[in-house]
Amino acid sequence: MYMKETIRSLLVPVFVLLFSPVLAAKGLEYSYADVGYLKFNGDDFDMHAGTADASVVDFAALRLAYIRGRADNFPTNEDPSGKPDVSEFRLGVRPHFSLAETLDVYGDLLYSNRKYNGDRSHTDIGWIYAGGIRWQALKWAELNLAGEYRSGSIDAAFLVVNPVFKLTKTFDLSIKTSQGADDSDYFA
Repeated sequence: MYMKETIRSLLVPVFVLLFSPVLAAKGLEYSYADVGYLKFNGDDFDMHAGTADASVVDFAALRLAYIRGRADNFPTNEDPSGKPDVSEFRLGVRPHFSLAETLDVYGDLLYSNRKYNGDRSHTDIGWIYAGGIRWQALKWAELNLAGEYRSGSIDAAFLVVNPVFKLTKTFDLSIKTSQGADDSDYFA
């Protein structure tokens, strides 16, 4: 049942990729590899994790991400240990359209598979849908603003603010924050 739904949902990105050369952005770069640190402070629990994210192909970024960490103060009704390991795998696509050389609009469609491993282990499968703008304000600075919805056990919407500072030709510093009305179930 889930496999058929997953296959049908992944057909949309395939069609987007087939027709994406028409929508190709020219000014902003979409091929990257990202390694980082994630810190979450919520009402019900805290989490620290390592992240890895990669994106290739300029006309529609193919995205792949992995997040691994440990939750502290996790609700004991969900995991008696209060400290389950959390790992998440994401796969998706980000088609984009250039409005100007320094301004793009984009959308994200990401499959998310999150696993909790503690005294109780379970898997949460969901989707991340987002739409936003990417603006290169200066040669060395850009700003990404987006609205994001996450399905699954989180089932919530977020405002995403992501300034990026170009340190060298190959290295950028990216600071991303996602704010939701109720972030107690939010991970990344």
